[in-house]
Amino acid sequence: MPKKLGTNSKADSARDRKFAAEAEKKVFDSREQEERFWKEAEGPKSRAVKKREEEAEKRAEAAARRAENRELAEQELLELEKLTRKPDPKVTNRFFPVSKVREIEREHRRELERLRLESEAEAAANRRSRTVDVEEYERTVLVSNTNRDDDSVIEARSVAEAIAKMAVGDATQPHDRHPERRLKASFMVRVLTSKCEK
Repeated sequence: MPKKLGTNSKADSARDRKFAAEAEKKVFDSREQEERFWKEAEGPKSRAVKKREEEAEKRAEAAARRAENRELAEQELLELEKLTRKPDPKVTNRFFPVSKVREIEREHRRELERLRLESEAEAAANRRSRTVDVEEYERTVLVSNTNRDDDSVIEARSVAEAIAKMAVGDATQPHDRHPERRLKASFMVRVLTSKCEK
């Protein structure tokens, strides 16, 4: 009898799974390689680019905050207008009380805000101009140097000049060029005089 040429269904399904897994792995590797290529082509972001992006984000956040604050201020102004609107004379005041204390508080807040803005503007102007009044300049810069009050400080540009200024003795006498010889001679004179005295 001839051999049956049937196929093993389990082996076929395993082979198909293996080929599918390999194909999937190839696709994944190719995508990963392409992403790596584009990341390398883009290069690492420089500090300047990062800084610009951060500043742009900060500006966007600040703009959003300003818009939100503007909206809240407009709503508050509308509410204040409603509250401070003159009531209809036909309607009694007990429905729409207008508080004078609130108006005084608002004036006080406006005055404080005005003073704060003035002080900030003055500080900014001082920072921009970097000017100092004369008294403050004299106090900081024109201070006498306490390290040089005595006459022991010698200013010289060379060693010879410094030695000349440090010289002890009479300026009318000529400069002693060989003090060691003079010392030797004075010693010899002393020795000779001591021998003669004996």
